[in-house]
Amino acid sequence: MTLVRHFDAAAAERSMASFLGPMFGYPGLLWRNRYMIQNFLRRELMGRFHGSFLGVWWILVQPLFLFAVYFVVFGMIFGDWKFGDPPKVDFAIYLFSGVILFHSLVEATSQSCTVVVSNGNLVKKVAFPSETLVVPVVVSALVIYMVGALVCFVAGWATGVLSPGWLLLAVPLVLLLQLTFTLGLGLLLANLDVFVRDTSQLWRIVTMAWMFLTPVFWTPDKLLGMFPAESAHLAETVFHVNPAYPLLMAHRLALGLQGPNLGDFWSHVGWAALWAGLLFVIGYTSFMSRKHKFADLI
Repeated sequence: MTLVRHFDAAAAERSMASFLGPMFGYPGLLWRNRYMIQNFLRRELMGRFHGSFLGVWWILVQPLFLFAVYFVVFGMIFGDWKFGDPPKVDFAIYLFSGVILFHSLVEATSQSCTVVVSNGNLVKKVAFPSETLVVPVVVSALVIYMVGALVCFVAGWATGVLSPGWLLLAVPLVLLLQLTFTLGLGLLLANLDVFVRDTSQLWRIVTMAWMFLTPVFWTPDKLLGMFPAESAHLAETVFHVNPAYPLLMAHRLALGLQGPNLGDFWSHVGWAALWAGLLFVIGYTSFMSRKHKFADLI
């Protein structure tokens, strides 16, 4: 018996709500196409460094360079160095942990913007599951983050800044939230870029502002100090409106970073799960509801 797959654009479902049910079958779709995704992931990772002198060492060089720039600017030039006090090691680890995570988020989402358009030859094939194209890009950025997180953990542990405990076992959970978060946002951006080609350029501007609004190189107490004591809850609201904030703090706490203004780990996990779930639902359903138009627009 031969199974024939066909697609009728005129009869295709177009509402986002109609894809809420099929959304739960997405992990199964990824599993059935796992070998294709593995090949795409291998191509994504190897293509980054093919022909370069440093090769895979660029995975470390890029975040280390970003860390060095931000450390010099915010730790030395605008920090306590000008008053005769050298920057503290704990600030360096705090900064590095934020740089590698945010760099991973920007890398995954920026690459996802153009993934559908750049693979137009595959998208035009009726039976090709274009909703899987974002996965290798997101996983590639996650792998690069894990390498940087390992370096951060070793350096923090060696200097005594990080005090890993049982929360270290929750790192896979936080990584899963990061994967879901970036996958949902990536699907949303990939869908938008098909219809509005300025999306990738606009997203670069948005991520620059997003980085400065996220406690990557500043601590939450800096913002809390701008609010009166009776309005402290407003600052907490501002924090949690930022989707990257709970994810960033959950990563830092899981790695063993300690501080009075880092918040509660499980509270951050709850907010991060809420944002990840919301973005994935919006990203997946919007992508699938407009998928039938991709072939005509690419």
